[in-house]
Amino acid sequence: MPQLLTLSRAARLAGVSRGQLQKQIRDQGVEAFEGQIAVDDLVRLYPDLDIDFDPVIERVEQIKASTRPKSRYTDHWMPEPEVLMARLQDFRHVLARTKSTLNGMEELLTEVADQLQTMADGDDGKLIEDVRLLAARLQESVHKARAQTDSRAELFAKDAMLRLVAVSARLTPSGHEFFVEGRDSLLDAALRAGLHIDYGCSSGNCGSCKVRVVRGRVSRIRDHDFVLSAQEREQGYCLACSNTAVSDVLLEASEALTAADLPHQQVRCKVRKIEPVSDDLVLLHAMTPRTKTLRFMAGQAVKVTLEDTRQRELDVASCPCDGRNLQFLVRRRSGDGFADSVLAGGGGQTLVVEGPFGEFLLEEEATEPAVFIAVGDGFAAIKSLIEHAIAIDNVAAMYLFRVDTVPPGSLLGNLCRSWDDALDNFVYRRMDRDASPEQVLQAVIASCGDLARNRLYLAAPADWSDAFIDRAIGQGVSEQHIRAKEIRSP
Repeated sequence: MPQLLTLSRAARLAGVSRGQLQKQIRDQGVEAFEGQIAVDDLVRLYPDLDIDFDPVIERVEQIKASTRPKSRYTDHWMPEPEVLMARLQDFRHVLARTKSTLNGMEELLTEVADQLQTMADGDDGKLIEDVRLLAARLQESVHKARAQTDSRAELFAKDAMLRLVAVSARLTPSGHEFFVEGRDSLLDAALRAGLHIDYGCSSGNCGSCKVRVVRGRVSRIRDHDFVLSAQEREQGYCLACSNTAVSDVLLEASEALTAADLPHQQVRCKVRKIEPVSDDLVLLHAMTPRTKTLRFMAGQAVKVTLEDTRQRELDVASCPCDGRNLQFLVRRRSGDGFADSVLAGGGGQTLVVEGPFGEFLLEEEATEPAVFIAVGDGFAAIKSLIEHAIAIDNVAAMYLFRVDTVPPGSLLGNLCRSWDDALDNFVYRRMDRDASPEQVLQAVIASCGDLARNRLYLAAPADWSDAFIDRAIGQGVSEQHIRAKEIRSP
């Protein structure tokens, strides 16, 4: 039976995204075993694999730094001492078993080689020569094994070291996998990976994040007020917000798989800061209380109510992996004082966010290249989709075409260029606001080739969107592979 790795772990070891690995598997005709790949196949796909460099970890850290408060990661990248010691004990047992097996095999080979050499000292001509050659080959193999390491051994060593700071968690019944890094709780790690497991307060009071540990070990990292019954504890239940994984774990957990699975929420937030994007556009940062974050899916919208009761429906412009720190693009509109009230209130004002709603969602299980087209204010929903796609790491390639009047050196422009620079599978192109649907389509074809092999996500005014979709379908794109969101013209 070949040694198998999950696709998520294999991608991490190879230094590529999960989507890129899946594309390579398809292109090379490699057989996958229910979401797993053989170590030998991984080595064959990536013969020049760099064992000492892990660009995936570096890219993830860059994304974390831009989407989460830095204070949450600077001093907490290593697990708690108790968790680290438990993992080191597991590591010691694995190394001891492996070394014992290798010692036994080496002794066996040496013994066989010696016996063959003894046989070769006899008198039977051809047999003696054959035995002598075989003995020489065995001795040579033993010497090479002592002096060299192969790619499979290097992968084993790298995987073992990674498990000290990041172990794998798999959810049942969905089969979704994520990594628990540093001092993250199970809940934090799952949300950061773009998964929608159930939770409420995220502080150990409500019990909504209760999961059952089917296999593996967890450790409590903080106390919680919610009381698990004796029977629940005996069955392996714990709170995901208050526990971390000691070893690779299998968790039975409820997940929101569609927008309808999410509860309707009303959350009171504080404005953290307001950043100018252009003369008539700002990026609003709002923070929820620690005990009540917003659960939403990328691409969804909410109703925002100000202290003076002014309201506007806004697309959430941030990743659902962090439901506490929300972002919104707010544009000044003629006859609408909402943006003026936001600016007048400044930081510290209170907002009421109600929702979420909307079906403009990412096809999370799709691995085909994704083409994102944002026209004007459509960038808010597209930004959320892209950050979610980065979090789940399942798309083979991403292409962003931004059509607006925001200058190239703006906050949003710099963000798009940072994605392009940091991610190997990301391409960004800005186009002028007056670019027609036909012009954008031709630019997309020039970058992506055969459109029929891509999934399209389009946020634009209705007439622009309709014209583009008609042309895209004419290029062979299936309607089922097009997601569109209608927005107001700036």
